Amino acid sequence: MASVWAGQETGPGVLLIGLLLPPEEAQGNSLRQGAELGVAHANETGSPPARLVVRGRLGQWGADGEEAARMALDDGVGGLIAPPGGVPSHLTLQVAGRTAIPVVSLCADSSVVGAGVPWMAQLAPGNVAEARAIFAGVARGQPGRRPRWGACVPGERAGREAARDLLAAAEGAGCSLASLVRADPRLTNFAATAQQILAGKPEAVLLWLDPVPAGRLAQALRASGFTGTLAGPGRLASGDFAASGGNAAEGVIIPAICRDLASERVFARFAAGYRARFGGAPDATAALAYDAARLLIERLRRPRSSPPQQVFSLAEPLAGASGPLQFDKSGRRLVELELLVARAGRFEPLASNDRQAPNLPQ
Repeated sequence: MASVWAGQETGPGVLLIGLLLPPEEAQGNSLRQGAELGVAHANETGSPPARLVVRGRLGQWGADGEEAARMALDDGVGGLIAPPGGVPSHLTLQVAGRTAIPVVSLCADSSVVGAGVPWMAQLAPGNVAEARAIFAGVARGQPGRRPRWGACVPGERAGREAARDLLAAAEGAGCSLASLVRADPRLTNFAATAQQILAGKPEAVLLWLDPVPAGRLAQALRASGFTGTLAGPGRLASGDFAASGGNAAEGVIIPAICRDLASERVFARFAAGYRARFGGAPDATAALAYDAARLLIERLRRPRSSPPQQVFSLAEPLAGASGPLQFDKSGRRLVELELLVARAGRFEPLASNDRQAPNLPQ
């Protein structure tokens, strides 16, 4: 189903930005709201006016690709935002590769960059970078030893690339990944999944899932008597994770992008605007969607005589709500990460935190 924000013109002279939003996307509200606010803020300072087109529908495998193609060919969008899910993100990249429409992906899988689309930016920190920061930070807290890790990723296609990334990060960090469980997409028996993970006798566990199942799995692990470290990706910085995890969310470690002073100012404006418009605090996914919309609009508004894909330059950094927006030549985001820990329902810097060195251009 497609939608254009009510009361907004879509005629000549309007820059359309497409957001692929599958109905099953776990953080759909955050994605839509963050992107909507990004467009609104961009329209306060520049022209031509930008508008957000949202498409997504239930269907068999490939439906997401069809919706992305409709935005490109029927709606006439100038840029696309691909969601965190690996399958819809890759299908969007296929459309972008054929239509030469710039795309910003919110998927953390390494394979997104490996797709080789020249006019693509991966806005989410990669799985490998996030896991590596966690491994290093936990190791610093336990000098002279490296804990045995367990991990849980989504099952089937959704978690295949994430599993590969976590294994690569563990190997690079010299860590032992004792158990890697691929959860059923309809994961409901969290107690059984916890027992599968604990069969490898890990001392620390990666909850590489969306916020709600990650919180429920944390509860199951604690209920099973596990007292070791729990950690997960940055997208767990969400009220959904805190609500679903309850007391078990306490002490969970996640990586977060370090913001410089310029990005702190952007974040303050974003957070205030989000609260005013939607009545609550934004999460990490909303900040990424906000930045994706602003990045596309800022670059595509530049005067040009060439096709959009030739002017979608990532060479110049931009201050973002999620942190500085800078990329290497392949479109991979360059980030400096710090570790946060959940305490009393919110994430705050880990006391023994040492920031990880930023990614280096490749």
